[in-house]
Amino acid sequence: MRRAVLLSCLLLLRLSTVSQAQCPGLTTPLMPFATETLVLTGNTVRSLTSSIYKPAGVTPSLAMVTVEGGDLRYDVVNAPTTTIGHPLHGTPPQTMTICGLDSIAAFQALNLTTDVTLTATYYRTKTP
Repeated sequence: MRRAVLLSCLLLLRLSTVSQAQCPGLTTPLMPFATETLVLTGNTVRSLTSSIYKPAGVTPSLAMVTVEGGDLRYDVVNAPTTTIGHPLHGTPPQTMTICGLDSIAAFQALNLTTDVTLTATYYRTKTP
């Protein structure tokens, strides 16, 4: 039992360190509170689901998004197109960090090849 508690503490400490490195200025410990999986098909622009990443009373600080399967373009300012936006390849799977509510809410992705699966885990500031 003590070993499990120790491993959990080390994992939380590691996540806190990783998130701070990935999101400049983020200095508070985070905890996961929700996940979702989206499948992008048919050249349609998709956003993350606001009712999942921002339920009542919760403000996300960070999203970890894994891309699997095919290629996509994403953006947090404008809608991506087949030539505009950040390209990301899903083979092998890749994970990216989206920092802050504004960027999470503005995130949009467009698949370019075969179906693409996005798996997102959302984190909020850990409260005592």
